Amino acid sequence: MNIGLPKGVKIFSPEETSQIKYIENKISNVIEKWGYDRLYLPDFEYFEVHKKALGSARENQTFRFIDRYEGEILTLRADFTAQIARYVASLREKEFPLRLYYNDDVFRYIPPKAENLWQIRQIGIELIGSNKFEADAEVIAVAVNSLKSLGLSNFQIDLNTVSLFYAVKDILHLKDKEFETFMSFIKRKEFFNLRNFLIKFDIDLDLKEFIENIPKYQGNVKLIESLVQKMQKYPNLINPLKELIDIYKILKSYGLESNLFFDLGEPKEFDYYTGIIFEIFLKDFKKPIGIGGRYDTLIGKYNGNIPATGFAFDLFNLYKYMKEKNLLLEKSKKDYLIVDLTKDKENAYKISSALREKGYKVARDIVDRDFKESIKFAFKNGFKYVIVVGVEKNKDEIYLYNTEKEYKKIKIEELIK
Repeated sequence: MNIGLPKGVKIFSPEETSQIKYIENKISNVIEKWGYDRLYLPDFEYFEVHKKALGSARENQTFRFIDRYEGEILTLRADFTAQIARYVASLREKEFPLRLYYNDDVFRYIPPKAENLWQIRQIGIELIGSNKFEADAEVIAVAVNSLKSLGLSNFQIDLNTVSLFYAVKDILHLKDKEFETFMSFIKRKEFFNLRNFLIKFDIDLDLKEFIENIPKYQGNVKLIESLVQKMQKYPNLINPLKELIDIYKILKSYGLESNLFFDLGEPKEFDYYTGIIFEIFLKDFKKPIGIGGRYDTLIGKYNGNIPATGFAFDLFNLYKYMKEKNLLLEKSKKDYLIVDLTKDKENAYKISSALREKGYKVARDIVDRDFKESIKFAFKNGFKYVIVVGVEKNKDEIYLYNTEKEYKKIKIEELIK
């Protein structure tokens, strides 16, 4: 029998789990302060419903199985935004804006190389019912405040807009298949192929030069302003660029301009994005820790045209970074371990109940061993204090240890009052 794990999953130790929970709690506290309500969603749904929102690449990453009752194909959740879009579309009564958040796992097949996981933990928000830039700015501000709550300041938000690529599609009159090819060249930064692709189009040199160089356009807001000036003849292109300037101005009012970076050559993986998109990086960490953007047509694939925007953190990437940089507590702290040397254990029950009622984390030592070994065990495993009952005949007193060798005698009533 193979007692190992399949590829793509990982067990996190109690200490690691506690640290991930710490990150989740910090972020969820910020999210709730901004007025978002948590939503619990099923781990699987009908595949046909779920795939409406997914592009072909993401669809191929889904895990599928058969519903033994109905015979339908089911899929493990590959994307929260798709699930929430379906949920909102199904509501009989809708009042906007809706502010929702989630904290759970998505399941995506990725070639099992290096540390790629198939089960990924996310926490994220969806702001539904507003097409204003204030909404895009709000979700970015929530992300930033979440990172600051964790003591992180060295983050960078890469901004882009999908509208720019659709503008190019319209200008060149690209068919869907041609557009897919064009976007693949952009994503992979294949300049030679991009140049050859544009040869067949009868367009001005300045437009051709702009499109060829999209993967190179990286910089601050001055870059975007200069592109607006260069492309005055092409209002279809100017509008998306002005979107970026408008969102920049709002984010500047939040005091976030120093964390913003424009990267026009990085279109994101989901086909449902329609406007502003962004990715969040930590400057000394290779993998992104967050991704988000606007998706104004996604809910309409199910029922009704409702604008929306949102983002999600990759919690495992965020945890990995914080662990590498020693930004997490070394151990999950528990308050008291109680060692009762008496036969009836009455005082242990009394003390543990009283302390738990006060909100402390309390465990009893239920292994037969020398109490000094129990004390070593306690401090090794993250307890702050050890209570030893029954060392002396006086039933009203206990020994309270704060290290393996340091203790004081105190009355039980003094401890639990």
